Amino acid sequence: MHTEVIAQSYCHVDDESFSAFLDLRLRFTNISDHAVILSRRIESPVIVRAARDAQAGKDGDFLYSPDAHFYVAELPNSPSFGDVPDSNLFVILAAGKSFETIVHSGVLGAKGGANDTTVHGLLSKGSYVLQVGVSTWPYRWPYFNREEDVHELRKRWIRYGELSNELVFSDFAPFTLPEHFKNPRCH
Repeated sequence: MHTEVIAQSYCHVDDESFSAFLDLRLRFTNISDHAVILSRRIESPVIVRAARDAQAGKDGDFLYSPDAHFYVAELPNSPSFGDVPDSNLFVILAAGKSFETIVHSGVLGAKGGANDTTVHGLLSKGSYVLQVGVSTWPYRWPYFNREEDVHELRKRWIRYGELSNELVFSDFAPFTLPEHFKNPRCH
């Protein structure tokens, strides 16, 4: 998965920290030698982490890597899956083909000193690389919340391709938190 930061905006809650909202273009490319079935519904990344540069990221030296957990108050309705992947819900990628989508994410920042890269685990002004982890299977509720259900669907659709239902990590996308930017109060 290739990631590109295509837009950034900011807001703050207090005088010390801010939120940097990132619009990301994600391009999933099938690098296998067989067709892959990918959900068209790609949600915001479940993992967002930043490093000083790509080599630091490859070495696992992340300056920003929060351990976020998400919960929902009410489970959404589950779609029904037939014998054929619904082209409104899934794309079948032949070997070498790609699918692009745009998702929203972000990082938390803090005002730092002249040489600070992080302040209390938050990023400060400077250049970084971003890596995201995206789930390719957005249906995590009844009836498709059990691994055996996804396994059965994979078997049912195998003649069309291999169903992707894993966490995929992106390459490293450069981005910069500028020293000066419009930073209105968050709503």
